[in-house]
Amino acid sequence: MRVVVPKAWGVLEPFHRPYLRFLAGVAARQILLIAGGYSLVLLLHKSIGSVPIWACIAVLLLYDSGLLGLDLRLNISFVQRVSFPMFAYLRSITLGKVFEMPAEWLQRQQTSALAGKINEAVGKVVQTVEGFGRELCPALIRTLLVLVPLVYFSPWTIVFVICAAGMFAAITAMESQRRQPYRKARHQNYARDFGMFSECIENLQPVVHFGQTGRMLGEYRQLQQEIAGQGIEDVRLATRYSARRNFLLSIAKRACQGIWIWQFRKGSLDGAMVMYLNAMLEDLFNSFSGYAGLIERVYDGLEPTRTLVTLLDERSSIRSNAVNLVEMPEAVGIEFQDVRFAYGNGPDILHNFSLKIEPGTVLGIVGRSGIGKTTIQHVLSRMYDVQQGRIAISGTDIREWPLEQLRGIFSSVSQNGGVFFSGMTILDTIRFARPDANFGQAIDAAKLACIHDEIMRMPDGYFTKTGQRGSTLSKGQQQRIALAQALLAFEDRKVLILDEFTSALDSQTEQEVLGNLMPLLKGKTVIIIAHRLATLRKIADKIIVLDDTGIVEYGDHSELLSRGGAYAQIARLQATTV
Repeated sequence: MRVVVPKAWGVLEPFHRPYLRFLAGVAARQILLIAGGYSLVLLLHKSIGSVPIWACIAVLLLYDSGLLGLDLRLNISFVQRVSFPMFAYLRSITLGKVFEMPAEWLQRQQTSALAGKINEAVGKVVQTVEGFGRELCPALIRTLLVLVPLVYFSPWTIVFVICAAGMFAAITAMESQRRQPYRKARHQNYARDFGMFSECIENLQPVVHFGQTGRMLGEYRQLQQEIAGQGIEDVRLATRYSARRNFLLSIAKRACQGIWIWQFRKGSLDGAMVMYLNAMLEDLFNSFSGYAGLIERVYDGLEPTRTLVTLLDERSSIRSNAVNLVEMPEAVGIEFQDVRFAYGNGPDILHNFSLKIEPGTVLGIVGRSGIGKTTIQHVLSRMYDVQQGRIAISGTDIREWPLEQLRGIFSSVSQNGGVFFSGMTILDTIRFARPDANFGQAIDAAKLACIHDEIMRMPDGYFTKTGQRGSTLSKGQQQRIALAQALLAFEDRKVLILDEFTSALDSQTEQEVLGNLMPLLKGKTVIIIAHRLATLRKIADKIIVLDDTGIVEYGDHSELLSRGGAYAQIARLQATTV
């Protein structure tokens, strides 16, 4: 807690000033509220017989209206300047941090669970900040003001109050320490719950089709039982410590009452004062219980807050100190020089890999699955950094490029398709990487991808919703919309990477798409990754064949066939008509 709280306060630096102003307002309100309790006594002493009763009541109502106005202003100020802006700020910087992190970091996360942790953490931070301002600050002021009459009329009472407060704090700290493992496990399971629930919904159809709903429900119920069990044990501990605190306060209260009875018998206190001091003590000890509840909420939010702070403290291993933009020619060249790359601690995927792609060349890459074809795309855009060697674009090492500029020169279709957000229309999806494109440009891209006619047959045409991850579309439609997305963006970019971009298409549609692309790609730097040689044979200027050792063949389609090597063998296996 000593580490998490200061770091969390540092993260909230933009809100320090408005929050401290809010706390000052809360303090002023609490003082005025307590002072209002003495206003009637003051009026009785100062205005008996001299001021009409209606005037006294009018003064009190005026005082109350001022207090209510202050309440209203404080609430509006907190909502406008602290709570909602803080929530939006934390969510935004967290998403920004996730965008900064390399793909390797993201692969280590369970994305749905991570989203659940972030949601919970942001909510807990805002709730804690609000609880401190609206509950703890007023309670502290009330406690201090309640102590004044106790000290003045019965000084010995303070000894028992201080002893009770110290022991109360010690018991509360011990409780929080004992309950921490249960809280931590419960919040980890909350994240698992969020992740599992989300993934079951996302994979609803295959789960049902495979007849695995019973098994998944069983696993989910087991997780809920774990959460419930941890919660029950946590509450049992809380109940035991709550009983100890209450018994402690009961002893302290009875001891104070014993002192007042003694003072009453000695004549130093009258009955009315004893009742008044007893009411003050009850209020004081009730505030102790409020502190315990607030501390419990703070500790309950500690694990989610630690998750948030840890995430925001993460430093991406992929950074660029470049300030000046790199000058680029019309067509860029790419060169790999003795590159070695492995995912994590795994075996090398690329080993002493060297390749030169001349500007304006359409390069095809073939090879069996898992050989490193897609990895070439990942290291080019620095989603991963190579462990050895150098990659240069237009003669400049990609580590010397500003990251945003580097990634801005690529347009691509990945194996997983394009970007599909729920709630977006097909038009917005096609324009995702180039949102300023007009309707006509989006239609042109769709026609090149051979998807325009099918879009027009949909209920709302280009304004049809794609659904989450393109769930309302077939795989072939998703792939062609993803291609339209990439082609539209490519008008402003230098390198096009197409990774298995026709794998879900039938042969006739594939050939139509390739026919549309051939004139468009002429003179452009393009990398096409494919298993089917039919995708490459007419469109690629050069083709490389990869195996475990790296590049085993390089040439155009005719050359590679004539050599009778690996490429020719793949052609025979695919029974391709060449």
